[in-house]
Amino acid sequence: MIKHLALGLWLAASMAGCASGPAAEDAPRPPSMRGPGDNEQCDVSAVQTYIGQNHSDALRQVLTAQSGAESARVLEPGQPFTLDYRQERLNIYLDEDGRISDLRCG
Repeated sequence: MIKHLALGLWLAASMAGCASGPAAEDAPRPPSMRGPGDNEQCDVSAVQTYIGQNHSDALRQVLTAQSGAESARVLEPGQPFTLDYRQERLNIYLDEDGRISDLRCG
């Protein structure tokens, strides 16, 4: 009987050790990757008039500057691309003829 009681106390003590620590909502959050004053955001509404035009490197630079984007990437039909969202990036979608078919931030 004493063996069973000792085993029960040992199990209870070992289980209590597993339950300690901060709750998930109290856990610290990782710091933001953006620093103070980093407010670069893409504004695609400023460049919608360029849809339908032939793409060129010079036009990509114009689109990047006018949209306020920090960077731009050109996406051709069937080209694989990452799905990471970056609010400061302009995505330039091209059709089969090399014309701009869509402009999106992200």
